[in-house]
Amino acid sequence: MKIAEKIQKLLALTESSNEHEAALAAEKAHALLAEHNLSMAQVESATANKQDAIGHTTATSKMGARWVRGVWQATARLYFCEYLYSSGNHKTYHYVVGSEANTAITCQMAEFFTQSVVKMSRGYTGKSQGSFRTGCAQRLVKRLDEMRELAQEQGAATSCGTTLPALYEKTKEQLDNYVSDTWPNSKALARRGANIADVDAYSAGRNAANAIGLNQQTTHNSSKAKELTHG
Repeated sequence: MKIAEKIQKLLALTESSNEHEAALAAEKAHALLAEHNLSMAQVESATANKQDAIGHTTATSKMGARWVRGVWQATARLYFCEYLYSSGNHKTYHYVVGSEANTAITCQMAEFFTQSVVKMSRGYTGKSQGSFRTGCAQRLVKRLDEMRELAQEQGAATSCGTTLPALYEKTKEQLDNYVSDTWPNSKALARRGANIADVDAYSAGRNAANAIGLNQQTTHNSSKAKELTHG
């Protein structure tokens, strides 16, 4: 069974009404992702095969909020990918650049994280679900960034002698080249401060994000689409 299929089955179990089963499934999914990315690091080389070649995958979201794009961007960077987006028809079009395996994982996990934020906000009884989601997403993004930074700081060596920091640097160069060749007029996606309407809801969202399980081992198109951007 392919890694993506295993992860999909585990993520499906996170919807279980049994909280213990859902939490266990989420933990296993993240553990498998961490293990897979480390194994991907071991086989990365200049002679990458077709499966490891750089390309891009697209996904669509009905939510156009800025926090959604932030979650997708942070997830992409964690899993050795680059992120771009465009908007149109009241939708957001996500473009994830990387190897076939890593783009598939990024799309699965970004959707999982996004839905986790939405589900948590629905349980919030305060006035502003929007501020709650913003706070939750920003804290989640921070945690994802910390996971990536930790992996780089640890500098774990792969079996072929390449360190993870070197892998991130090498992969980023490949991703940047693909982006500049495919979308030469794209702009960098800048992280901006959000307008917080309800500080209490925002704080509640940030606190709630700490409960989203992360494994610490880590380490279509529309004719009206516009504002193509990359992070």
